[in-house]
Amino acid sequence: MKEQRFNFGKTVKQLNNIMEMRFNHLLKQWDLTSSQFSVIMYLLHHQDREVNQKMIEEAFLLKGPTVTGIVKRLAEKNFIRRRPDAQDRRVNYLELTEKGQALEAVVCTEITRLEAETLRGISNEHLNLLEDLLNQVLKNITAPSPPADQDE
Repeated sequence: MKEQRFNFGKTVKQLNNIMEMRFNHLLKQWDLTSSQFSVIMYLLHHQDREVNQKMIEEAFLLKGPTVTGIVKRLAEKNFIRRRPDAQDRRVNYLELTEKGQALEAVVCTEITRLEAETLRGISNEHLNLLEDLLNQVLKNITAPSPPADQDE
């Protein structure tokens, strides 16, 4: 078997685990998880339109029950509220409460600090390259696979 110099999947998983652990530690003071905060940030960045749970599922590639649990906990903690659609009661629109909106300034400052610490010593040129490479990987992994009989 050929020796593998770089294990991409393992490295990405380790990065994700460490960053999520650090982020969850930071968010603990607000009784939030990184998944919950990601939904809050999505709502903050999409205040110009109505957001429903299906949009959250698609944006984060999550299953319905997972999003339902996140939304339920955020509503219980008064960070968001659910507003049923007038025509279809199965559809809930999600809105930030004042408490949810207030998190943006405080937490975003801390996130910026954590990211700066994480990316310390990496030049802007390399950060741009890293962004391009990771976006290409994301594109590759989410694109439909070509038929097996096609040559590369």
